[in-house]
Amino acid sequence: EMSEVGYDNREFMEVFVAPSNRLIAGFVLTSALPTLRQGTDSTLSKYAMVQVPRRGEYMDCKESDFKEVTAGFKEQFGDAMNSSIKEAEAEFNRRMKALDLKETTVSMGAPIQLGCLFSKPDAYGFGMVIPVEMGGHTTKRGMGGALVRVKQRLLFVYLYSEYKDEETVKWLRKATEDWADAILKANK
Repeated sequence: EMSEVGYDNREFMEVFVAPSNRLIAGFVLTSALPTLRQGTDSTLSKYAMVQVPRRGEYMDCKESDFKEVTAGFKEQFGDAMNSSIKEAEAEFNRRMKALDLKETTVSMGAPIQLGCLFSKPDAYGFGMVIPVEMGGHTTKRGMGGALVRVKQRLLFVYLYSEYKDEETVKWLRKATEDWADAILKANK
């Protein structure tokens, strides 16, 4: 149900990427793609991204390295994750100002950790729900993320959805795991 945003819309998606990562691909609902291309101001109910860590994009990630990364990542779920959210908020607002979109600042509340969604030899999934305030309107965003080891490289995949209820979490868990599995299968 999603389409890759294409080169012309990469700048829009890169606003959501941490400076320590590089955007590989961005996806939005196929129905939202025309409004994205027209530059129409709309909130994305669902979107997804594939990123790679800049410091590791040309480094091999062996099985033992992946285990070490996921172990370290499990430790980060907590106070360190809260500080990462604040850093992401500050970076997003800086980018919006640079694009002369000062009225589009965002404030992110404390994330509610969903913990591990799945764990496999080459994929580790996690999730959270984040309150987001933008333009005086507060919503909740669910995020399903995964660290995926593909052809000796580490990828970060993120799937976002407007949070409505427990069904959103169930959908994120299944869709994130299915996506990680599909990436691994396509790259055997």
